[in-house]
Amino acid sequence: MTLQINPKYEPLWSGKYRYAVISGGRGSSKSFSTQVFLSQLTYEAGHKILSTRYTMTSAKKSVIPEFRHKLSILPSPYTTATADDDFEQAENTFVNLHSKSELMFTGIKTSSGIQTANLKSIEGVTTWAMEEAEELVDDGTETEACTFDKIDDSIRTKDSALRTILVWNPSHEDSFVYQRFFKERAVDITFNGIKDDVLYIYTTYLDNINNLNESFIAKAARVKEKNPDRYDHIYMGLPIKENANALWKKSTMISPYRVSKAPDLKRIVVGVDPAVTSSGNQDETGIIVAGKGFNGEYYVLRDLSSLYTTSEWGRAVVGAYKDSDADRIVAEVNQGGDLVEMNITNCDKSLKSKVKKVRATRGKLIRAEPISALYEDGQVHHVGSFSEMEDELCSYTGDGDSPNRLDGLVWALTELSQGETAEPFIRQL
Repeated sequence: MTLQINPKYEPLWSGKYRYAVISGGRGSSKSFSTQVFLSQLTYEAGHKILSTRYTMTSAKKSVIPEFRHKLSILPSPYTTATADDDFEQAENTFVNLHSKSELMFTGIKTSSGIQTANLKSIEGVTTWAMEEAEELVDDGTETEACTFDKIDDSIRTKDSALRTILVWNPSHEDSFVYQRFFKERAVDITFNGIKDDVLYIYTTYLDNINNLNESFIAKAARVKEKNPDRYDHIYMGLPIKENANALWKKSTMISPYRVSKAPDLKRIVVGVDPAVTSSGNQDETGIIVAGKGFNGEYYVLRDLSSLYTTSEWGRAVVGAYKDSDADRIVAEVNQGGDLVEMNITNCDKSLKSKVKKVRATRGKLIRAEPISALYEDGQVHHVGSFSEMEDELCSYTGDGDSPNRLDGLVWALTELSQGETAEPFIRQL
């Protein structure tokens, strides 16, 4: 197999930088190219590589399986087999059997809070790569800069080529990555090249279009026609500017009230804005888990939204309900009618009485405004970071279609703030 890397990523192999910031929209092969680079770096002796996501759960569900997949398709430089035969895996660490260099996967945040104290104590790390670096947030226990600098300052092994690599989907202009590496250094987000000690790589799906499914390309084209601003953000990887007309403001309505852990919760619900087709051109299904505390405030717990087939989102909703110990599923049925309820109960018939069907009879802006007001009053707390959902909230002005994550959130919080009272129970998180 001949591996062809987009030429924009080739400077990663040059070593002529201390920091690398890889920016771009969906489908731009950022993660693929970075993981190929990290795997090849391990063939050199003396490397100890730390690859992180914000949580270990995210690393186990995405980065580690993706890395294992890369090894299964990359050729080995030593044999006629794949690179998979060149590595030994011990839990979350891969050791190159030829060079003895290591690649460790872990999360920055644990269930009990930030674990930078543990990460910075790892001896001999020469490279730190953070996937989804937009997830670096101020969670009330540590600022983004504090989290980043604690780990980055530990990358100091003498006589080694040191690297810190941030891979991110540009989120908001008030985000840590944008402020530290673009605004403070007067660098445009689309810049490719080296400035001072930072390598900048910017790509879009257009650079990777030959490797993408036609349905992905078609959806990007539809979004470009219907919502150019969303296209620029999601597919072209341009950060969101503060929109004075948006119903949510990240700097004043979300970030100040973010928490690392929810208190005991009186209720937990799953809000669903479903895609009712599986044509390959369907929208994402919004699946948001939120709870109401005994203190009367609201906590956004999980965002499981994604591009699912009909059967896939049904299983995802049922899984979210059970994993979260929820008491209600609130699903919009404007398009699918009873088929929405059937899709959920086909996965678990015992949940029929737990599905509340809601039909949108008012405009989406009217439904969203009371929820926006709860945020404005500081009553809603995001437990951790939900970058894609937060970007949707902070770009929604009421014009055009509302995004799916936003709709799922609105249904969940509307139920918690205005819905029927369920039997209270204590949920320890």
